[in-house]
Amino acid sequence: MKDVFIGLIIAIVVFFIVDFIYTEKNTCLASTCVNCPETEEKCGIIKKLLDIDIYLFDRFW
Repeated sequence: MKDVFIGLIIAIVVFFIVDFIYTEKNTCLASTCVNCPETEEKCGIIKKLLDIDIYLFDRFW
């Protein structure tokens, strides 16, 4: 059970590293606050495919 938990943590960390690299090259229209106009922001896999807004480290994940 411990090995499965460690494997899941490693997979999640690797996913975030790959997504961080992916966001360096890709942008999308998004708003950083409720009443702000949409601007071009760096976007990752989670924002582009799932449309979930996680704004962290000056980019949308």
